[in-house]
Amino acid sequence: MKNVPLYVFFIVCLFLAMTGCDKSKGGKSDSPVIAKIDKSSITQNEFIKEVSRVPEWARSQFQGDEGKVKFLDELIKRDLIYHHAIKMKLNKDQEYLEKIKEFEKMTLVSLLLKKEVEEKAVVDDSEVRAFFDQNADKFTIGAQLRASHILVETEKEAADIHAKIMKGEDFSKLAQRLSKDKGSSEKGGDLGYFGRGKMVPEFEQAAAGLKPGEVSKPVKTRFGFHIIKLTDIQKGAPANYEQSMESIKRQLVSEKRKKLFDSYIEKLKGEIKVVKIEENLKSIALPWEQAGEPGQTEAPNPH
Repeated sequence: MKNVPLYVFFIVCLFLAMTGCDKSKGGKSDSPVIAKIDKSSITQNEFIKEVSRVPEWARSQFQGDEGKVKFLDELIKRDLIYHHAIKMKLNKDQEYLEKIKEFEKMTLVSLLLKKEVEEKAVVDDSEVRAFFDQNADKFTIGAQLRASHILVETEKEAADIHAKIMKGEDFSKLAQRLSKDKGSSEKGGDLGYFGRGKMVPEFEQAAAGLKPGEVSKPVKTRFGFHIIKLTDIQKGAPANYEQSMESIKRQLVSEKRKKLFDSYIEKLKGEIKVVKIEENLKSIALPWEQAGEPGQTEAPNPH
């Protein structure tokens, strides 16, 4: 990436500031100082820590001595703004204090989940091998599914549509009339053929669990709620263990994390009292409801 505007580098450094808020100001360090800004400084260790967070797409811009100077200049710009913000007493601002509380909460949640879930969800090679041996016929290369879907906003809408399909109403006509995915609704909900990794995981997993002609129950993804109908399967060539082991490991790790997370939450519910005040919840007016009828936007396909 050549000739990237300097403001892009500055944005990168602001990103680093948000992802590396543990930087200490004014603390003692044995690391050599490479820049001084008023009474604070930037050390070699701090520079290395910050530059290691640079996204891969931007790293080519910070190669060699010239690149190091360029990155240091961006860190200096960030610190100049930081010092001015302190001078303006923005660190006492209510919005800043609220963001600090939010950051603290999310960071603690992230650290605890890392300790209680991620670090414990370990899958060894023997588990991967055993899973492959038991399911070898399910692993293929180049297999493709063809599916149609109806995408709606709420679970209730999806459940109502599913009930209509189960009573015999035509899937494609319901998709044309009710799906908010305008790109596929015109074709009766048809998404065409797709391979592994082309759809969001929840959608792909639900579609893969169907037989041709079967219709799923409502499936939630970040796009909304889907009713999925599998229409065809194009089988690929059988895959060997080496070709399958990484995807199996990801699947097993994901399953272990979910079990650990669910178990951990149930444990906490047994230790900490939780009370839901549903009447107060129901009285909340959602921001987009307050704004009136939400605008109709064209929804992307679930991939």
